[in-house]
Amino acid sequence: MKSFNFFLVFFFLFFISCGESGVTRVIPEAETDDESQNDDDPDPTDNPTDDPTNPDDPTNPDDPTNPDDPTNPDDPTNPDDPTNPDDPTNPDDPTNPDDPTNPDDPTNPDDPTNPDDPTNPTDPTVEPDSDEAKCVAAGGTWDSFAEEDYERCYKIVNCAPKPENTEWRGEQSYTEYYDVDDGQWTNFGANYKTEYSDTGEAKICQYICASNAIREDETCKPYCSAVFNGESSRIEVANNDLLNLSDSWTIEAWIKQDEGDLTSDYAPILRKGTSENPSYVLMGYRKQQSWSSVTYTVTGATTYKSAYGSTTENLQVDGTFNEFSGGWTHVALVHNKKVEGTLIQSITYKITLYVNGKQVNSKTYEPRTTMNLLEVNEPLIIGANLYTSWTVSKKYFKGLIDSIRISGSERYTADFTPSQLSVDNDTIVFYDFSNDFNEAKNGLENTPTNVTFSTDCAF
Repeated sequence: MKSFNFFLVFFFLFFISCGESGVTRVIPEAETDDESQNDDDPDPTDNPTDDPTNPDDPTNPDDPTNPDDPTNPDDPTNPDDPTNPDDPTNPDDPTNPDDPTNPDDPTNPDDPTNPDDPTNPTDPTVEPDSDEAKCVAAGGTWDSFAEEDYERCYKIVNCAPKPENTEWRGEQSYTEYYDVDDGQWTNFGANYKTEYSDTGEAKICQYICASNAIREDETCKPYCSAVFNGESSRIEVANNDLLNLSDSWTIEAWIKQDEGDLTSDYAPILRKGTSENPSYVLMGYRKQQSWSSVTYTVTGATTYKSAYGSTTENLQVDGTFNEFSGGWTHVALVHNKKVEGTLIQSITYKITLYVNGKQVNSKTYEPRTTMNLLEVNEPLIIGANLYTSWTVSKKYFKGLIDSIRISGSERYTADFTPSQLSVDNDTIVFYDFSNDFNEAKNGLENTPTNVTFSTDCAF
């Protein structure tokens, strides 16, 4: 009996020590066949760690949370992980050779070891604490081949900016040298100061007035008007189809006429033609004196010719004033052609004269037969009337003309405030006389005679 009890105790202890791991379940063959054929068995008793396709299997290589999954974006060793510090394309990778902040990037201008950094005092090709290192640190350029010590460290300095309407007379830069012992920059010779000078030998930093300017009141003022002497000055613009105006157009100019030239003769601003009948004309002030009064007149005129014959008729408009303005004056002559009717047409021509933006006079012409503005195959004359006869002599404008513009449109239909003239889409001819005779719109050929320039301008 004691032997039997001893056997039971021994068997109990053995069973406990083995546990479940020591027990092997023997599965009947039929049972294993059924389970192997049912791959999609959702039996919750199946062990998930043994199912190779189970997405929750932590050892499944396709498990997106598997730290060993090579495609896991959170895998710190994943070479495609954008936050991987070892990713060679990571812009934040401190060892990335393309990282602009990488201190080891050989092209980084702030790389203290970059040998091409001209201000790098630690350039490995420069011996530390040497004169060359001091020169470079001071912003200079070291010349190892210079014979004199004071020439070895230098820099090029630009002169102070020159004023408007000027051009350099001497060199516009100079050299300064650096004394590495006392740490001072200096130049040898004069104290280079930007200043005006037009005499003697040219020196560094000297300037003169530009070709289109003149020295006045300690400054260089640009030319902006043409000077007509009242005796021979004129500009002849070669005949061109553009100058044969028709329908609606505007002629205008800024003038400053000399008071001493106010004679009984007209003072022509411009005239299309050199024969007796011009196509159009714009004239400045003339003085008219009677026994009881003195008046001043500005005139504009056109000439029309019959389409079926040689008949010519003139339309002239005058603006009369009790006083003469010796300052800058804007004068404009506006032409308008109005056609009414279809089978039977009625044509009306109207010219209007404006002085300083005020309408001073206008006239209307209704021809009895078909009439057109006279086309004169002769030059346009600025500042003169070159027509002569046994009773008529040449006439010239005396004073300044700031600008002239001829336009292919009716620019003004009511009073206006005159402004500085410029080129636009309606412009045919434009001169601003800024030290040249270039026609700014179409480049029409012209020949100036005894015309100079002035800095006295309307604007």
